[in-house]
Amino acid sequence: MLNVFLKRLILKKVCLILNILKKILVTGHTGFLGSHLTEYMEPFFSVFGVSDKISDNSKITQIQKEIQNLEINDIPSDISYIIHLAAITDIQYCQSNPTKCFDVNVNGTQNMLEISRKLNSKFIFLSTSHVYGFPKYLPINEDHPTSGTSIYSASKLASELLCEAYSKSYNLDCSILRLFSVYGPNSPQHLVTSKIISQFLKNPVLELGNTSSKRDFIFVNDVISAIRLVMDKSTGFKIFNVGNGKSNSILELCKLLEHITNKKITIKSDPSVVRKNDVEEIYSDISRIRELGWHPTVSMKEGLQTTLNWFQKN
Repeated sequence: MLNVFLKRLILKKVCLILNILKKILVTGHTGFLGSHLTEYMEPFFSVFGVSDKISDNSKITQIQKEIQNLEINDIPSDISYIIHLAAITDIQYCQSNPTKCFDVNVNGTQNMLEISRKLNSKFIFLSTSHVYGFPKYLPINEDHPTSGTSIYSASKLASELLCEAYSKSYNLDCSILRLFSVYGPNSPQHLVTSKIISQFLKNPVLELGNTSSKRDFIFVNDVISAIRLVMDKSTGFKIFNVGNGKSNSILELCKLLEHITNKKITIKSDPSVVRKNDVEEIYSDISRIRELGWHPTVSMKEGLQTTLNWFQKN
């Protein structure tokens, strides 16, 4: 049987022969989501990545520049899609550095929208469930009221408003994906799943905050498939929730990790890591994106096992 690499190589060669490779621009391609997305997209598109860093492992064309300073002449003029991932996502960092947060997250988004307008490229913006603030009802659908309860969520809300304004002012195809709690290989240390796994691999005694809080965990591969779907199936201005549609507590996540590894976990409560005004429970209504044909396929057990394997190797 052909291995995965060879299959992907043949597929790309076929696409090149048929001359059907469209150009796609991914901002933040060196980050958590970006690295997964560009690896997935590379056989099907001519991929260009924009980041303030360069990845030694990436096969795509890389442009090293901050998104708020990117100019239209820095990229090809025939980009079909701009997928805007680049952002500061660490909530605590944003709270301590609001000016930097708004410069990257808001000014960077406006700059990318302006480039998208001039190139007439479809624009896909990755937002967050944090824009919903404290849930007024569950599950949360896209019509739920929004609220900027943190500097990070306010920066994402401002960016969403810019997306809507550009879409309606300039007839720009723009899709917003509000991601819930994404996890997976290469996830940053400020995410709770990464914190738990990193601590666990060093010592099964974990120092955590509120273990009863419940989140809607979604594996990174499912997010990638959602992005791929809306690229072709969504037009005009649309907002989509991307989650599992159910919640799991931090304690449940730890118990599942115990089950996977057959190791006992001891949890110590650390009040210093309890987030102020923490939301007790949140989970998504994903009916809208289901209507396009998407649904999550990776179970929490499978996703956690894959993530654990990656952290063990890295």
